[in-house]
Amino acid sequence: MGISKIPQSELIVMKVIWDNEKTLSSKEIINILKEKTGWKRTTTLTLLSKLVQKEFISAEKIKLYTYYTPIISKKEYLELETEYFFTNIHDRSLKSLITALHDNDEISEDDIEDLEKWIKERKE
Repeated sequence: MGISKIPQSELIVMKVIWDNEKTLSSKEIINILKEKTGWKRTTTLTLLSKLVQKEFISAEKIKLYTYYTPIISKKEYLELETEYFFTNIHDRSLKSLITALHDNDEISEDDIEDLEKWIKERKE
């Protein structure tokens, strides 16, 4: 199964599911997203339904609630997004990516040291 990019609204739902690291009920997800985003119950249920259709999550109905479990891991999706961003935005140029992060103060001196260490380890 190929993973495809999802809209920001669906990604917000996925982050809630991934961050909780357990199967969540529709009620739990609705409450979390109402607090975080102000979304209504119907909005959250619609997004959950779309994610089930796209096979990002599985749904199991138990009594009054549906329980959702991730099928696609956060790591898998992060790899997809990173590849897309690196390829399509930065034309596969690591220099372009790092320059953009540095110029926007998104990368600290500690980050630069970590990157240098990572590069050194890869060369060995």
